[in-house]
Amino acid sequence: MADYFGPFLSKKLNDCRTCHVPESTESKDPIAADKKPHNVFGARLKAVKKELAKDGKKTDIMSRLEAIAEEDSDGDGVPNLIEILTGHFPGDPDDKPTEEEVAAARKTLLEFQKYRSGYPWRPFEVVQRPVVPKVKNSAWVGNPIDAFLAVEHEERGLTPKPEAARAVLLRRVYLDLIGLPPTPEELHAFLDDKSDDAYEKVVDKLLASPQHGERWGRHWMDVWRYSDWAGWGAEVRDSQPHVWRWRDWIVESLNADKGYDQMIVEMLAGDEIAPEDPNTLRATGYLVRNYKRYGREKWIQDSVDHTFLAFQATTLGCARCHDHQFDSILQKEYYQVRAVFEPYQVRIDRVPGQPDTTKDGVAHAYDGMLNAKTFLFIRGDDSTPDKTPLDPGVPEAMGGRFPKIEPIKLPRNAYLPDRREFVDKETVTSGVDNIKKAKAALETARVHAARAIAQAMLDNPLRIIPCFAAAQAALNTAGLAEVDAPLAEARQTALESILRVDHLEEAGKKYTEEWKLAATATVTAQRQVAVLEARRSVLVAQNAHAAAPASARAEPAKAIEAAQKALVAAEANAKQPAGTAYTPRPLPQFPTTSTGRRLAFARWIADCENPLTARVAMNHVWLRHFGQAIVPSVFDFGRNGRQPTHPALLDWLASEFMDQKWSMKAMHRLIVTSNAYRMASTSDPAMVAIDRDNKYLWRMPTRQAEAEVVRDCVFYVSGKLDATMGGAEIDQNLGLTTPRRSLYFRHAAEKEVEFLKIFDSADVVECYQRKSTVMPQQALALSNSELTLKHARVLARELAAGKDGQDASAFTIAAFERVLSRPPTEAELAECITFLKQQTERHAKAPPVVAGPDPDVKQAAADPALRARENLVHVLLNHHDFVTIR
Repeated sequence: MADYFGPFLSKKLNDCRTCHVPESTESKDPIAADKKPHNVFGARLKAVKKELAKDGKKTDIMSRLEAIAEEDSDGDGVPNLIEILTGHFPGDPDDKPTEEEVAAARKTLLEFQKYRSGYPWRPFEVVQRPVVPKVKNSAWVGNPIDAFLAVEHEERGLTPKPEAARAVLLRRVYLDLIGLPPTPEELHAFLDDKSDDAYEKVVDKLLASPQHGERWGRHWMDVWRYSDWAGWGAEVRDSQPHVWRWRDWIVESLNADKGYDQMIVEMLAGDEIAPEDPNTLRATGYLVRNYKRYGREKWIQDSVDHTFLAFQATTLGCARCHDHQFDSILQKEYYQVRAVFEPYQVRIDRVPGQPDTTKDGVAHAYDGMLNAKTFLFIRGDDSTPDKTPLDPGVPEAMGGRFPKIEPIKLPRNAYLPDRREFVDKETVTSGVDNIKKAKAALETARVHAARAIAQAMLDNPLRIIPCFAAAQAALNTAGLAEVDAPLAEARQTALESILRVDHLEEAGKKYTEEWKLAATATVTAQRQVAVLEARRSVLVAQNAHAAAPASARAEPAKAIEAAQKALVAAEANAKQPAGTAYTPRPLPQFPTTSTGRRLAFARWIADCENPLTARVAMNHVWLRHFGQAIVPSVFDFGRNGRQPTHPALLDWLASEFMDQKWSMKAMHRLIVTSNAYRMASTSDPAMVAIDRDNKYLWRMPTRQAEAEVVRDCVFYVSGKLDATMGGAEIDQNLGLTTPRRSLYFRHAAEKEVEFLKIFDSADVVECYQRKSTVMPQQALALSNSELTLKHARVLARELAAGKDGQDASAFTIAAFERVLSRPPTEAELAECITFLKQQTERHAKAPPVVAGPDPDVKQAAADPALRARENLVHVLLNHHDFVTIR
């Protein structure tokens, strides 16, 4: 109803009672109370569905409303459409409009028909490419985007602003595409380039820059809820260590212009399409991020709910407890989607050079619970599941083509990751190192024991009391070392032997003579290891017994007895004929197949027949270029979401996106080269009177730069930003001192850079659209933080050391171009020159500053003129233009 009538539907009729009999207050069954019977209007809507289907016509609610618009369902003499426009219930004969209301509604009908004749917003239907409209202001139309906006301008009497000043436009597109401002050299090169495609050349350069992936990687990290691991101390409660590899995958994929459809498939099912490729496996960090140590139920809920919010802008989670109250999604369908995710688990695999997965590894998803069943939870309560398991599926109303689910047979390296070639090699190398260490320890222990005995002899020259207790510890250590050295060699022999057996089995040679010999040799080697380990256990037990006080030797004595029995058994076993029943290596083994559910699901999302995927993606891209989305409810395209300002434009962008093979860079270029994007952001009272909120984009909206841009630009303009890309997350407490880009710092619950939080960094839980606030803490952070004070001094000293650094005018111009990416106006230049003169005089009269040695910039400069220049740069870092994209 709301979709069909839009603003013409009264609040009174946006209610269940329009189609249903009011809920009985006598019913005590909450489930029965949800199943309200239809009134006569609702019953007619239900009946006409069958009639339309029989004739092969569309049966959606809009088609049904049109089919019965002229009927009078409740028999009160007023047609359904007119009665709805009056704000009265069309299924209640007692709620009859007056003649005056009917007359007013007939006048409103013309406006309603005009509204209905506009471009329909039907987000759950397959994208159809709209025709690019012809407009009067054709000179303003640089590409189809402009034409769709111009239609709205002309209908409302709006005049778009001319192109922004070149310096303003350059800074805008730099911050938009790479998150860093242009240098003075880049500014002057652009201003001096008089060619027709000067701007387009800049755009192409920025899109090819590796910084582009970092800038837009952070945007998509918002949408996909990136979070590093969280927990108390070393305890991991959310996400997983090393999930930063997913962050690097995002950046690299955007820089390579990987298709958005492929990115979706890799994030949701990378382990099923490339189970042996760590570069693809890391993409499933999207799913790893949902991990909850103490809440599997919440873990799976997040996977379901946020996947639909991010990729489909659909509030599927509303159907967890009951059928969706606004969209045509059944509760059963929610749990069918849940069945897609039910089997998946997360794990961390080794990477070359690091055997300890707590220090490094590839965190990724895999199907570890192949037999897990999904049940519908009655009213969403996991303690009251329905008894019938559900198969995986997707909501019928969302369309698209859901592929047949095919289980995937996995290669050995996927289900036995510690049997990979590099792991074997590193294990052998580690064994060789252990032998060297054991032999070195043996030599050291022998020397220490000899010295200890000699020292004991010197301490007791008469040997009246043989007091050699001081040497006993050294002798014990030496005794253990005498066993440890051959034990290390025996373990290495057993390892290399079992590796030979493994390789023969992989080559299909099991039970051949060659295999039997290798297996027999392995059994012999393993028995020798067992003997040496038993001997070592005896020594350990004897040492413990000797060290214990006489009153506490009962338990150590029992330990000696047990160890000796184990040694006798091991030695006896070693003398028996060796067979082929070797003991396999204790390696982790995972399922040999994957369900294929997530791959089918991912392909359904990434299919061009899916009505929402491209629309949602383009809405997010538009939001981040213009500061306002076409569909304001970016995570809800359903009936409870907000209507788009330019539905035809969004459909055209979605269609073009898919035609461009889901290329992000192609769409960025299209958007930023449009005249709409290049407009000035200055206001106009006449246009404000028509469209105060700039809903129809007659000017470029100004917006506050994101937290990461603010922080990165402080480092960048001072020449101190470290351009190193990728790698493990950096401690959030180093945000003011470590000069890496902001997206590389740890971002998790209770682990965020405080400076970024002040400037509205992404919410860790979800951030489909950044909030933008203006708080006094922001001004205080720029004014008083160590970050801005230090870098103001760094930049001022660099500029002052230049050839024109002592000239107030030249210094001011250089500072403006470096910090604000533009030259100062005449008024600004005059004001700054006066400021430098007055500040120099003020500092000259003040007590002298004791400055630290260069390059220490913790203290202000001792020279009054230089200190004044530091003050000016600090002021510019606090300038409104520094934190604004306009």
